[in-house]
Amino acid sequence: QATAPAQTQQVAQVAQQPAGLKDILEKTAHAAGIRGAELAQFMAQCAHETANFTKMKEMGTAKTFAKYDPQHNPAKAKRLGNVKAGDGARYHGRGFIQLTGRDNYRRAGQALGIDLEQFPELALKPNVAAQIAIWYWKNRVQKHVGDFSDTAAVTKPINVALQGIDARKEKFNALRQIIGNKKK
Repeated sequence: QATAPAQTQQVAQVAQQPAGLKDILEKTAHAAGIRGAELAQFMAQCAHETANFTKMKEMGTAKTFAKYDPQHNPAKAKRLGNVKAGDGARYHGRGFIQLTGRDNYRRAGQALGIDLEQFPELALKPNVAAQIAIWYWKNRVQKHVGDFSDTAAVTKPINVALQGIDARKEKFNALRQIIGNKKK
């Protein structure tokens, strides 16, 4: 359980970010029927994945993204649907949920009617990124979580290694306070 000062700091960090990105995401989530603890968890996870809505693109170079390529990491590349040299760099994490891998780009694109496989950089556009995040949430997270106050259960489909779990919990607890106090 996070301390009150840590939660206050998380709220301040998220609240200080440009209103545009987080507002687009929250409005898109609301329109998709995401509310209450689930909305707080969704926003917290996306805030974590984007360094509090400041980075819509995974940090690294082509060399860094080789970890997703078939010749450097065949097992991970296969899980991500990356089949060609350079797919790791081409389909690295983008957007609010940091969509990664050719297969995820193809599936999200097909579901949304956008050719993300051919044009993966479209995942950086805030409105598209918000739609992708909702698609990912509904298809990869929502159906596997029974209790949205369980940050580990929510994080697992997004980051199987549970990296940053403590920060994710703090963001959730902080955002739950804000969202719980909103009247919409």
